[in-house]
Amino acid sequence: MNELQRTEYLTALGVTSYMPRFCLPLAPEPVQAPLPPAVENVPEPSAPAALMAAVGVDTTVPPEAPRETIVAPRPAEPSGVTPTPEVSRVIGSITAETKVALAPAKPAVVAAPEKTVPPFVLNCWWLGEELLAVDSREPGTALPVESLFGNIVRALGWQQLATERDKLKWPLAENPFAAAAGASDARETCSAWLEAACGRKPVKAIWLMGQQAQEFCAPVPVAETVNDWQGIQVVAMPSLTELLTDPMRKRPLWQLLRKLYPEQTRR
Repeated sequence: MNELQRTEYLTALGVTSYMPRFCLPLAPEPVQAPLPPAVENVPEPSAPAALMAAVGVDTTVPPEAPRETIVAPRPAEPSGVTPTPEVSRVIGSITAETKVALAPAKPAVVAAPEKTVPPFVLNCWWLGEELLAVDSREPGTALPVESLFGNIVRALGWQQLATERDKLKWPLAENPFAAAAGASDARETCSAWLEAACGRKPVKAIWLMGQQAQEFCAPVPVAETVNDWQGIQVVAMPSLTELLTDPMRKRPLWQLLRKLYPEQTRR
C-alpha cells in the first residue's frame, strides 16, 4: 500500500492525517513513503459508463464487434442521460435507503411563567362528624376570629360537639434559596391535605371560607355556593376576617345557614 492509498483509506474512515512541518524532537528520521506508480493521461470514462461500472453492469465490448467501429460515446448533458432499467433500479434503492424524512418544524410553545402565591394561613376546625371549616386568615391581623366562629357554632347548636383545631401554613417551609412556589403547587398541596383530612375524619359538610380556601383547597370546582363532592356538601362562604371587616356580609351568611340547616336554626 502506497502513501496515497493509505491517505484515502484514512479519509474514508474519518481519520484526519497529520504531518508536522518540521522534525519533532526525539522523532526518528523521516523516510520517504512509497508513492503510487506514474499513471499516463487516460481519458476518464463518460458519466453513463462510470455509473454503470459502479453498479456492476458489464460495459465491455463483445468480442465479435470490430474495434474500428467502436466510437467513444460523447459525454452528454446530465439532463439527457437515460440510464438502463438496471441502473435505475439500483439508484432508486440507494436513494430510498438514504432518504431522510424532514419533519416540518413546529414552533416551540413557551409557557408563561406561573404567578407566585403570597403566603397565607388556613385555620381549620372539626366539629364532630358534622363539619370541617377551613378559614382563610391573613397573618398579622389581630381580629377576634375565634369568637366569631364560636358564635356561629352556638347559633347552630353545635357547641356540645367534639372540637379539634388545626392550622395549615403556605408555603409549608420557608426556603430563601428555592424558587417561589406557584398556584399549581399550592393547589396540589392544599387539596391533597383536605382530601387526606376528610379520609381520616369523615364529615357531612365542608366550609371553604375565603379566597385562599376556595381557590386552593376545593376538591371540586366551586361553581356554586353549595357543591357536592362524594356526598359531602362543599359550601363557599366569606372568611371570618371578611365578616369582621365588613359586618354587612353577616346577614347573607345567616340566611344561607338557615337554608342549609333549617332544624338547627329553627329557634
